[in-house]
Amino acid sequence: MCMFCGFGMFPWLALSTCSHSHEHAQQEKASNRTALEILKERYAKGEITREEFLEIKKDLVS
Repeated sequence: MCMFCGFGMFPWLALSTCSHSHEHAQQEKASNRTALEILKERYAKGEITREEFLEIKKDLVS
């Protein structure tokens, strides 16, 4: 019975580790975005106006 429990734990452990690594990679990728990329994304989503976009972009580039 104990041997069966060990084999049952291995796939679960392997899957949970892979899932955690994938989440970490996504978070790391998101944190490596530049301020300009984030600004462009916010403008594309309609969170800021064109005027706000241009003003902030000017601040970031200079």
